[in-house]
Amino acid sequence: MQLGALSNYLQNQPLGTGATSESQAAAGVGEDQQPLEAGAYNPSQRAILISAVASEFDVQQLETDEVGKLQLKLQQYGLLQGNDMGGFALLHNARGQLQTDENLDALQLLNIAKQRFDTDQVGYSQRVQINRMHTLVENLASARSLMQPRSA
Repeated sequence: MQLGALSNYLQNQPLGTGATSESQAAAGVGEDQQPLEAGAYNPSQRAILISAVASEFDVQQLETDEVGKLQLKLQQYGLLQGNDMGGFALLHNARGQLQTDENLDALQLLNIAKQRFDTDQVGYSQRVQINRMHTLVENLASARSLMQPRSA
């Protein structure tokens, strides 16, 4: 157990400037990349893709015609896989129940769906799909909120 904790700790430490190629390879740093300096942050590819999608779509105020476009964009960027489509079906079903001038709050809808797991007797695989979709939509909403200018 202590070995696992130590290994996890060491993997999350930035490499100094004197890092050898062996330690760079062990840390997943390619030869064309510079090792991280203390305090440096490099966003993951997934975070970059989520930010790109969040810049186009506000998941808390989706218009009815944007739901399909959001799905297409998420699939195009590889953020939505075939096995996650069940969770996205909730958004499509809710979209069909809206008036044409109403917006869909995907985050609120998925929060309600998660709260109703036990009362609706949702099966395990559907719970997993909804949880994955909820995490993705939460990340999109978070990225969108970080893009908004902060008022002082």
